[in-house]
Amino acid sequence: MKNIIKKLPIREVTVFCITTVIFVISLLAATVIPRTAIQNNMQKSAEYLCERKQFFSVIDDYYGSRIDRYADSILLGIAWQYDSEEPLKSVMKSAYYHVEHKNENENLLEAVKDGREANQQYLRYWHGSIAVVRPLMLIMSVKGIYILNGIILAGLAVLFTIMLIRRKYFDFAAGMITGLIAVAACFVPFSLEYTWMFILMFIFSIMILWISGKDKEKWYGSAFLIFGMLTCFFDFLTTETLTLTVPLLLLVKMEHDKKRSENPWKLPVKMTVMWGLGYVLTWIMKWVIASIALGENVMPYVSEHISERIGGTEQVTLGLGSYLFGALIRNVMCLFPIGWGAAGAVIGIILILIYIYIAYVYHIKGADKKQILIYVLIAGIPYVRYLVLHNHAYLHNFFTYRAQLAAVLAMILVLEELKVWESMRRGRRHERKSK
Repeated sequence: MKNIIKKLPIREVTVFCITTVIFVISLLAATVIPRTAIQNNMQKSAEYLCERKQFFSVIDDYYGSRIDRYADSILLGIAWQYDSEEPLKSVMKSAYYHVEHKNENENLLEAVKDGREANQQYLRYWHGSIAVVRPLMLIMSVKGIYILNGIILAGLAVLFTIMLIRRKYFDFAAGMITGLIAVAACFVPFSLEYTWMFILMFIFSIMILWISGKDKEKWYGSAFLIFGMLTCFFDFLTTETLTLTVPLLLLVKMEHDKKRSENPWKLPVKMTVMWGLGYVLTWIMKWVIASIALGENVMPYVSEHISERIGGTEQVTLGLGSYLFGALIRNVMCLFPIGWGAAGAVIGIILILIYIYIAYVYHIKGADKKQILIYVLIAGIPYVRYLVLHNHAYLHNFFTYRAQLAAVLAMILVLEELKVWESMRRGRRHERKSK
């Protein structure tokens, strides 16, 4: 790891250090807000969360619409327990009130109403969204935050689409719209846990468009480093790869269209490495800072949970092959329309067959095979993640499946690279040959 850091440019090292300091300061700033100032909205939030089960489906029998309020209750529980008297310790420990015989939404309500103190740590994550949620609790409850997040997501989606259309990236815009439908993005604002990665995905993609338009390509590396860092800071292990794959697909397409690089592999490999370094090193920094602040070695606890998510048997008793295949298929089966029962599965298969037919019949020879391969490899990133963290992907497929937005988007980009739409406008390939 030291050798890797030494090879990083000064700009990226500086960006990493400054961003890490900002992360810590933003969370410490959240501790300054007294509990009394947010108690009313926090209690309203707890009561609202208790109105429904911790897990429920917005649409019956559609697993892809399943909402996770369990994680939201824990997040609010941690935010409630922030302590201004020992700010760094409370931020790093990320503790909340928990008793085994009650649901987490009930624990949250009891903690707020009865003044229960934290007794359960959750230090392996940054829980960076608390830097946003706790200040918002001054003026609104979690229901209001859900609505606000929905408005922000819709606004970002519209803005990004308009920017793509203005730059004539019609295929990318079509791919994004198709992908958002396939991953049932309309349900994302119903859970704080789901929302952050989609908001960051749109912001990062808009930033890439802006950087490209300003001819500041030298900042791409720093940008993807920050993307990885912010992903780790905000994410609760949900659809984290979206903040890499979607901006990267956009960047790769733009650079390909501009024909500015003789080596098409250099850019995607470098940006993936930068994102990965930002993500991994930021996570490590959390554990290092937590160990220092708490005066204890937190790595045994962290490593235990890492090993469980990678190859553990929590709630799963399957052979390795079935386990890995199950993690993949369970995520694919949540996609729309596949996840809508037998009829949805049939429609999904028909759509896939239509895609294959169009790609085969209407493609034009001379397509850039390297570019297509790059799209396919980027699209495969979430599936590699499912295999590596197969315990997590198997159990939490009802939200991890949304990382496949990148795969759906890449499928549209592949059709564009094959010149399918141009071919369809001119007539079928074999018909043209026969004339």
